[in-house]
Amino acid sequence: MRNIIYFLPGIFLFIACANKQLIIIKAECGSSVSMNGTIANASLTYIFKPCTHCRSLKDVCNYIYFQGDTLCFSIQCNQNIESATVTAYFENPTAHTTYKAERLEKVTTAVYGFSLIGSLLETIYWDDIRNTHSIKTLKLPFVIHVTIEKQNQKVHHTFSDTLYVQFVD
Repeated sequence: MRNIIYFLPGIFLFIACANKQLIIIKAECGSSVSMNGTIANASLTYIFKPCTHCRSLKDVCNYIYFQGDTLCFSIQCNQNIESATVTAYFENPTAHTTYKAERLEKVTTAVYGFSLIGSLLETIYWDDIRNTHSIKTLKLPFVIHVTIEKQNQKVHHTFSDTLYVQFVD
């Protein structure tokens, strides 16, 4: 009987913790993310020197790709999500084209990820920039969709903002 008295509170605590609702506490995006999953730079303006050797739009996208600049996101949850299934993709809301996040990491209660700006230009923004007369400044709206699934719970977060790509001497 004495063992049951000590055992029952443990079972109740386990059940209460197991049924804890998954909640997003904080969500942000930017141009740099730290190793612990927090946004290190919230700027969405990317500045490049003009490419002197680029002969085509594809060359410009490759030039930007190899600069390594990223569009990042970070989500903090109220519980450990290392065992969760996470999906994330970037969307051009004008053309409704999408691109899966190139990097996705889970660290305890955080999930973060990114895609390279050059990859996004070449995939979801290709038609937009191909029809642009001047490539000095690009104003590109984006949506990032992130879904976290854990133990029959699902939360979804959407980021909507605009990134700016500028070429400055």
